[in-house]
Amino acid sequence: MRVSTTPEPVAATSRIRPTDRGARATVVRAEIPDGAGRADRAGRTERRERPDRAVTGLRRRIAHGTGAMALVLVAVAGLTWTVLVPPDGTAVAADPATSALDNQLPPPPPPPPPQQWRQVGGDEFDGSRVDRSTWSVYNSPGGFGNGLRRPSAVGVGDGLLTVTARPRATGGGVSGGVAMHDGQLYGRWEFRARTDVGNGYSPAILLWPDSERFPDDGELDMMEIPFGDRHAATAFVHFGAQNHILSTDTPGDFTQWHTFALEWLPDRITWYVDGVKKWEVTDRRAIPTTPMHLAIQLDQGPAAGWIPGPDATTPDEVRLQVDWARVYAPVDDAGR
Repeated sequence: MRVSTTPEPVAATSRIRPTDRGARATVVRAEIPDGAGRADRAGRTERRERPDRAVTGLRRRIAHGTGAMALVLVAVAGLTWTVLVPPDGTAVAADPATSALDNQLPPPPPPPPPQQWRQVGGDEFDGSRVDRSTWSVYNSPGGFGNGLRRPSAVGVGDGLLTVTARPRATGGGVSGGVAMHDGQLYGRWEFRARTDVGNGYSPAILLWPDSERFPDDGELDMMEIPFGDRHAATAFVHFGAQNHILSTDTPGDFTQWHTFALEWLPDRITWYVDGVKKWEVTDRRAIPTTPMHLAIQLDQGPAAGWIPGPDATTPDEVRLQVDWARVYAPVDDAGR
């Protein structure tokens, strides 16, 4: 959460991951004894009685009739297979009201055309201090009511924005964050970031409602990493007065640099990590409808069910670093 001074609820989510199971077919091969119908090793041969000609003719007619019947059965079996098994080889239940064509799934729709964007803001962090014309710097109690957020925890240098948490500082621990002055309705936000290991601290880069009305006007978390070893990154969509939550995560080593992006449009929210689409939300009830702005912060725990508190293993300093942050707006029909 951005600047709340009270604990903020986060609901746990569950995921069902389907597994594929394959069936193995067993083939039993019948062996024919060696030498069947041939002379035995002692040179003896089988004695065969010569059948009566009438009996032989009858047997031929029966054989011919049997062969014809076999051909009919093969044809019927082939027709049945064609009706009951579509071209993909998956059997379906017979339905007298449908035909073989009805059992074929239609092709998937073509992908939508790519959305065009134009950059309208951001920061490359190439200066020597925080650009106060772009950002406000936190100076408040800490997130979830833990410790303090102070401007001294935030700095710019070497082309990076760095937020440094100090769990053993006076006041129960000190951390910080920044928030953009300007928000907008819909767009694309991109940034490149990494964080140090450290139990008790969760980097959070998110979109917060300009109205400050949370949870009514929503929240879009583009990168939260509550895990002290930074083995996965999470994304969240908060919506509604009851703070409903949708979420996902992706594994990786997030002590290393990674690029994140989020596209927010009236009909979808799409999350990318390192240029790969990881998640999309299309439920209109979950999509915010009021302007939001970018916030970058390093939150201190504990937060029940989410972030543990700092412990003896937590380093004296834990950093969140951002290389750049860029904001885009959709290109309209006139190319603006």
